[in-house]
Amino acid sequence: MSFLTAGSKAGPILSLSGDLRSTANVTTCGASCTLGPGNSDGDYAQWAVFVVSFNIPTPETVQIVTFSYGGGANGTGTLISQGGLEPYLSLFDAVGSFLASTYFGITCPSVANTNSSSGQCYDVLLDAGSLPAGSYQVAISAYANMSLAENAGTGTLGDGFTGLGNLFPGEDLHYAFDIDLGAASPLAPAPEPDAFGLVAVAAVAFLGIKKGKRS
Repeated sequence: MSFLTAGSKAGPILSLSGDLRSTANVTTCGASCTLGPGNSDGDYAQWAVFVVSFNIPTPETVQIVTFSYGGGANGTGTLISQGGLEPYLSLFDAVGSFLASTYFGITCPSVANTNSSSGQCYDVLLDAGSLPAGSYQVAISAYANMSLAENAGTGTLGDGFTGLGNLFPGEDLHYAFDIDLGAASPLAPAPEPDAFGLVAVAAVAFLGIKKGKRS
C-alpha cells in the first residue's frame, strides 16, 4: 500500500496494489464456504474482494482508476505489470450503503493501457463526483463480482457479493488502483470479513449480468 501527494493532480493520490489470493478481506464463497489455500485462482476471482476505507475531511471530487489489466505507472510512479484481473470497482459510504460502481463507469480511461497480449483495454475509472466529507469504502474485485447491494438495489456491503467474477487465460489475481482525492487523508484497511457479517450467496443478477467476459 502506498501513499503519494501528487503535485500535478487535484489532490493526493492513494495508490494500492496486491493480489486477491493474499490480500482479499472478503473471502466468503457461499453458504458455509470460505476461500482457502485449496481453492483455485478461478475461485478467488469468482468470490474474493479487497475492501479499503478512506476519509475526506472536506467535500472533494474523488476518482478511482485501475491499472491491473493493462499495466502502467500508478500514482507513486511504480510500474504495474499487465495481465492482472479485469477489475470491478464499487464505492460505499461509511455504513456500507452502495454509492456507485464501474458497471456504468468508464472502461479504458485516458490513463489506461492496452494489454499487449490480448489487445484489449479493460482497466476502469469510477468517477464518484463531489463527495461530502466523511469516510468511504472502495471494493475491488474481478469483473463482474458486484455487491449484492448493487445487484438487488437494496442492502449494504455487509450482505456480500454475487460471486460472478471471472478470470480468463493470461490473467492472474493481481490488482492496482489509485484513489485520487482532493485533500490529504489517512487510509486504512477495512475490517475483516467477520466484522462485516458477510453472508455472500450467489444470486440471479438483478442487472441481467451473467458470468462471462465483458464485450
